[in-house]
Amino acid sequence: MLDELRIWIISLITISVICAVVEKFAPEGGLNKYVKLVCGLAVAVVIAGPVLSFLGRDFSIKETAWNDYMSVSKAELESRIRRLEEEEAGRMLEVYRQSLISDVKSRYMGETDFMVTEADLVLQEDANSSDFGTIRKLYIKVGPRPGNERASFGIQTEERIKDELSQLLGIDRERIIVDSGNFEGG
Repeated sequence: MLDELRIWIISLITISVICAVVEKFAPEGGLNKYVKLVCGLAVAVVIAGPVLSFLGRDFSIKETAWNDYMSVSKAELESRIRRLEEEEAGRMLEVYRQSLISDVKSRYMGETDFMVTEADLVLQEDANSSDFGTIRKLYIKVGPRPGNERASFGIQTEERIKDELSQLLGIDRERIIVDSGNFEGG
């Protein structure tokens, strides 16, 4: 009888600690209430264990509590893995985007008549798409170089930029937008 009491107390403490840890790391929101529900049920089953045993029922407290804990843990783990994959894909995409912007700006640093003052691009952000990371639109704003404010920016220069970037980045020319509004008459 004393051994059964000791096992019951150890089981109660163990399931309470496990539930506390699982609840601590459960995300806020809809899943959290289910985690608390399952943990509460597991603790209730452990508490009711001696009564159920006394009534002569064949009820395995350890197995029931462990199965509940494992199913909640597995779902939580899968959810966290998906969330981390999505976050990592987003961070990698932003690093890639910034690298492309930097490359576009530096490509035209040696030009004498104009400079790229701003650049931005829109990428395919759906990680499940086969086009993930491809450039959807590229925006470039050009202006005269300091000291050369009277320079002009013609259609030929714009077409050359579009051709070069289209070939370099593998995108359609129509997806490249060049804004030359900083030039006089532009």
